[in-house]
Amino acid sequence: MFEIFIILLVISLTRDLTGPERLRIFFERASGGLIKLGQILALRQDFIPPAYANELLKLLSNAPEVPFIEIHKVFIREMGGPVGKFFAEFNAVPVASASIAQVYEARLKDGSKVAVKIQRPGIKEVFESDFLVISFFASLIDFFRFFTAVTVIEVVSEFISWTRRELDFRYELKNALIFYQYGRGSEQTIIPTQYPEMTTSKVLVQEFIENSVLVEDVILGKIKKEELLQKNIDLEIMSQYLIKEGMRQYFIDGFFHADPHPANLMLLPGNKLAFLDFGIVGEAKETRLVLLKFVYGAAIRDIDYMSQNLIEFGRGI
Repeated sequence: MFEIFIILLVISLTRDLTGPERLRIFFERASGGLIKLGQILALRQDFIPPAYANELLKLLSNAPEVPFIEIHKVFIREMGGPVGKFFAEFNAVPVASASIAQVYEARLKDGSKVAVKIQRPGIKEVFESDFLVISFFASLIDFFRFFTAVTVIEVVSEFISWTRRELDFRYELKNALIFYQYGRGSEQTIIPTQYPEMTTSKVLVQEFIENSVLVEDVILGKIKKEELLQKNIDLEIMSQYLIKEGMRQYFIDGFFHADPHPANLMLLPGNKLAFLDFGIVGEAKETRLVLLKFVYGAAIRDIDYMSQNLIEFGRGI
């Protein structure tokens, strides 16, 4: 708790920073569970101003890096040997650095290119400590009744529950295998192949998706429209497909990706969409069919039909 206040004090005294930059730097320096919270806020423009949310997008896959020598120790403890024992090639520079893990590009001895996700050292203990801080502030906000629609502690409790599951990569592996089975019927949806025999609670190995464009890079302006056209990627088609695929997962499969933020989505040539990171998923209840009737009512602009089915859906939750 004391460290959090020191970080806040230092940032408040730093000149030439905008409000959104101060918030992003706070989450970066606090790291752990707090940076994860910042990543979630990046997607909630209904909760914080757009300028702040856009700045927090930089947290999605660009968390401060842990030196590979420390990450390698985690790998050795989990796998029983160094990376050279398992891979023909291994690039020690991470392709992504997130709040829980860092991702590396490697090649198996059979030539297959893979992404190796390795958990940050001691991250579970860091998160548990941060959960106490987050819960304290949530209780404080609820005590002063800053929000009345929903208690903040309820939201935080769900956040903690999701994150604890994310800390075990075997849970993510199980979800990815389910998504792979559901997605086999769609040529446009790509779910990376998993390697269960090389996955533990802190190490996950999966297919490396090549020639792709991270949606985060598109939003942040790192990829220009001309580059997308050269790869035969149409953003209008892909935005419509993302909505369609999300509805398919929810209404048909009843099993859906619950964390499809821009760093977890990739665009591929031929207007294909790849999903990454299956640590947070949702399972829809049978009442989803009632909600589908509500969507249909919206499509035909029938207010009475919409209201009737929305009320019925609410009763069934």
